[in-house]
Amino acid sequence: MTKAQKQFFLYAAILLAIALGVSQLLFSAFFVTFSFPARIISIVLVWGATCLSHWWVMKTVTDRPKAFARVFMAQTALKFLLYMAFIAGYLFFFRQHGVPFIVHFFVVYLIFAVFDVALTLRFVSKNAGQEAGSIKKTN
Repeated sequence: MTKAQKQFFLYAAILLAIALGVSQLLFSAFFVTFSFPARIISIVLVWGATCLSHWWVMKTVTDRPKAFARVFMAQTALKFLLYMAFIAGYLFFFRQHGVPFIVHFFVVYLIFAVFDVALTLRFVSKNAGQEAGSIKKTN
């Protein structure tokens, strides 16, 4: 695992803790009537998908830099399908919590998407133009 990957996972863990804490504070203090069962599950799902997709992209940039665009688009589509399936399944079983759940999920998704894209762009721009295998895998 590269130093950049370790740094990403550390930042992701910190962001997860912050997102869980803020969500807990907001829903316990202000939105008591809008609390819904999958609030924490949705945060952990988005966090897990973000970490997995970021690891996949960083591995691709390290091993096959020319495949970056294709892999980035594929993992983005897969995450989107996973999220849509989760939202549809949740709304099927808990229709009464629909609006607060969708708003919450959208905000969590935006936070993690901005985080993921910013760190991915920074990693790719640092390693642009390098030959496959020239990026050190262990630091």
